[in-house]
Amino acid sequence: MAKKKILIIDDEKDLCLGMKLNLERTGEYEVTMAYSGGEGLEIAKEAEFDLVITDFKMPGMNGDAVLDALKEMRPHLPVVLLSIYHDDSSTITSSVKSKADALVSKPIDKKKLYKIVKDTLAKRGQGSSNL
Repeated sequence: MAKKKILIIDDEKDLCLGMKLNLERTGEYEVTMAYSGGEGLEIAKEAEFDLVITDFKMPGMNGDAVLDALKEMRPHLPVVLLSIYHDDSSTITSSVKSKADALVSKPIDKKKLYKIVKDTLAKRGQGSSNL
C-alpha cells in the first residue's frame, strides 16, 4: 500500500518535526514540512498531497489565508487547522471552522492528531488502518 502524503505547514520547526516523526512512525505516511504559509503553498502547487495540516497563526500569511488558497487550488484536499485559539470566536470564526476539515488544539496530543488524520482521510475515502 502506498503511503499517504501529508504536508505540514507551521512556523514552529520543532513542532513540525515532532508531528512528522510521529506520523511517519506509523509507516503509513510520508510527511513534507513547510515553515511558512507561502512556502507551503509553493510546495502544494508542485506536488500532490492527501492531507494538509496547517497552523492558524503564523507570521505573514496566516492559516485562514492558507486554507482559502489551498481550497481554491484543490477544493477536495482535506485541511486540518492547528490552533491555540480554537475556542476564541473572534479569532477562529465559524467561517474558518467551516472551511477546515478538522481543528486540532495546541499543544498537540499525538494520539488525538493520529485519530484526526485517520478520520479525516477516511471521510475522504483515503483511510488508514494502523493509527
